[in-house]
Amino acid sequence: MRSAAVLLAFIALAACATAPPSVSPSGTQAAAAPAPASSRTLQLLSAAGADDAPTQAQIERALGEPDIVRRDGAGAALTYRLDSCALLLLFSADQRNAMRLAEAHASPRRTGDAPSLAQCAAEADVRRS
Repeated sequence: MRSAAVLLAFIALAACATAPPSVSPSGTQAAAAPAPASSRTLQLLSAAGADDAPTQAQIERALGEPDIVRRDGAGAALTYRLDSCALLLLFSADQRNAMRLAEAHASPRRTGDAPSLAQCAAEADVRRS
């Protein structure tokens, strides 16, 4: 029984391992796709759910007017439609009734793989500039 637990632990660790860099036919390492730079928008969205999460006003200053606004009880939802993704931002009232970012979700606008929050934040940055 103990050896089975150890074996499962090794399998779980192996699943977390990163893949080796890809090698092109010429034998040189292929350059990985550049990761989106850490932006102010990504920092704001990554703070969702924290005690010091950005307020709705801070998000709207950073991203501009949302495409869809929905208020429901003590919460609100803002949706930003970008070219390849949509940002759904959920807010809830804190102890002082300030609407703070509770959750941030990125979803694709077309059929295909869902973009990461970082990719969608980078697209939002391009839209604002």
